[in-house]
Amino acid sequence: MIAMVKAAEAVGLDAIAITDTVGADIREPERRLAEIQQAAERSTVAVIAGAECTILDSEGRMNLPPHAEEIFPLVLTSISECTLGIGREVPASHSRLLDNVFGALSAVVRSGRVRVLAEPFNFGRFLAPLSPSDLPRAHLRDLARLMVKHEVALELSARAWWWHPSLSVAEFERAWTPVLALFGSENVKFVAGTGARSAIEVGNNTFTRRLMRLSGVELSQVVNLRSLAGRRRAT
Repeated sequence: MIAMVKAAEAVGLDAIAITDTVGADIREPERRLAEIQQAAERSTVAVIAGAECTILDSEGRMNLPPHAEEIFPLVLTSISECTLGIGREVPASHSRLLDNVFGALSAVVRSGRVRVLAEPFNFGRFLAPLSPSDLPRAHLRDLARLMVKHEVALELSARAWWWHPSLSVAEFERAWTPVLALFGSENVKFVAGTGARSAIEVGNNTFTRRLMRLSGVELSQVVNLRSLAGRRRAT
């Protein structure tokens, strides 16, 4: 963690969010917060304490410890290959699968427990793959408006292309940028994420900037992470 913060300072970032996955242990969020604060003490970079969790099922239940959203200023969640009804035990009906996807995402937005939908629509490696072009625009627009109402942002992931191995990078861009443009047109806020797993990956946001340019997302629509530093969410 200290290396990640030092790497952010070395590449000239103003802020970095540490968003490791938290477990179900009720004591873990406070331990993680203390570790992040310790890593931030000797850096000029603003360090935002975050937590990432997984959506467990199509009802939108999450493996987020109790009160974690009151401890961390930045809580992210995403659908995974383990999400019941979406990544596993997938319904035979395509329309039912889409209902499960948007039902789960809408439920977590309404929960008030998360600030970011992470790795959005990362279904290209799932048992029943979905391309961005498979996502109904009416469903996307309804979700976007719900996100605005509940102040939930969408991640601009620098690794988004990896989730769709059947598409070339150019094909992915053509399919994905209209989705980002739709969310942007509905005034959804974005969080830029590199998904860095090591210090050398920190600050690698070239693909994120390209997605912004292609989809017309303005810098003013991206959440200023520095503004979140040192904050806890209101209870």
